[in-house]
Amino acid sequence: MTDIADEMATAQAVVAHLREVHQQIAALQSEEVTLMTALYHLRRAQQLDLGVSNLNAGEDTATEIGIALKVSQGTADGLIGLGLDLENRCTATRDAFAAGRIDLAQTRAITKSLTNASDELLAELEPGLAAYAEKADPQRIRRTARRRLLELDPAGQAARRKSAEADRYVSISAHDDGTALLDGVLPLAGGQAVYERLREMASGQCCGKDPRTVAQRRADALIALADGTGRLVCQCGQADCPRAVVGETPVARKALVQVGVSAETLAGLQDNPALLSGLGAIDPDLARQIARHARFEIITDTTTRHAENTENTSELRYRPGARTARQARAIDGICRAPGCHIPAAASDLDHQDRFDHTNPQAGGHTTEDNLGARCRRHHRLKTLADNHANGWTVRHHPGRVVEWCTPTGESVTTEPEGVDFLFPTTVVPPVTAAGVPDAEPTGSIFDPGVAVNIMTELMQVYTTPEQRREQARALASRRARINM
Repeated sequence: MTDIADEMATAQAVVAHLREVHQQIAALQSEEVTLMTALYHLRRAQQLDLGVSNLNAGEDTATEIGIALKVSQGTADGLIGLGLDLENRCTATRDAFAAGRIDLAQTRAITKSLTNASDELLAELEPGLAAYAEKADPQRIRRTARRRLLELDPAGQAARRKSAEADRYVSISAHDDGTALLDGVLPLAGGQAVYERLREMASGQCCGKDPRTVAQRRADALIALADGTGRLVCQCGQADCPRAVVGETPVARKALVQVGVSAETLAGLQDNPALLSGLGAIDPDLARQIARHARFEIITDTTTRHAENTENTSELRYRPGARTARQARAIDGICRAPGCHIPAAASDLDHQDRFDHTNPQAGGHTTEDNLGARCRRHHRLKTLADNHANGWTVRHHPGRVVEWCTPTGESVTTEPEGVDFLFPTTVVPPVTAAGVPDAEPTGSIFDPGVAVNIMTELMQVYTTPEQRREQARALASRRARINM
């Protein structure tokens, strides 16, 4: 009995100390949010005095915080927004958070639930929710807040719902090992309609011997809706499958994606990673599958040479030509600001050295070397920096290296992401039997596609005869295995 009592006493002590540490962390989180919000107010006031618009003043605070704390800009934006809510709307929640009685997740649950509540409802609900949150988890807080809002203002719920629906979105981001994470907020009925449609396709368009799980079939059903085929094809492999497609199946629409890959990897002589625009690194096998019937453009390395004075009239125009723009974006890969992951394809092209509109010969020319990808937000940051309106300094170094200096003097450099994928310096030997891996059937299984065929022809120019013979032997071996 004594041993059991000792163990219980120890466990109770651990739980008590754990609760104490959690409260301390919560109080420190509150202080961090308060400091971020204070910095935002400071930067905003400074920039308003310098003539920055009311809409954009202070927006670069999240980038500055990201550099200082090594957190994402989105995280900093969210915490600043939370701080403003706590300052202006949810004061009882602010006090409970500062005292460590509720943590960051509980605080967010309250503020998000009351985002569209009127001032009158806020005054009636928020203090009670702050007290309730001290003994409830975030999910219960949200459910309670929704119920109380409906009880107190059923008529206003329609307006709040419409306001919330206005914030609907769908986004995609890189996930693990060549997969993507789909995220979104939809109107309730629309979201349920999407799920029911996927469930119907997963259960009704495949027989019981389909090897995929229900979750996998639902995921494949979403792709089928997006690619235009509109239905799942059962993968049981049986000739008499009761759910077999009758008639011709519509041809799947190919996705519009941009992939940066070295010529050697595309032709199968190397297995260096490739870059999928907006999502990051992908394996060479997937890159070659995507390239089977893709259009491609050869990108040359401009990172080691510098812009020179030229009589080329296209370089004396402010807007770049289509090919120059594609080349600059392919080399940069993403927005060049620190911590930003917006793909270059969705970014502006900003002149590194400012273009002189009054005398184009004297100013920064419109060349690949002098153009850099900037999302709209960071394009504004650099423009304000050039005009000495936000305290930042942006310097450009050889090889497209960009140095970003915050108003407090911290410095971070960024390099073009696309270079390492398009022009790898570390050679990864091929591990596949041939230059073209297995892919989804599109025409002849021996046809690697227009892009790879043409690229392979180009590779003949600078590959040794032994490399070409080895490639031919590997391809012959692979074909023999297929015919067996």
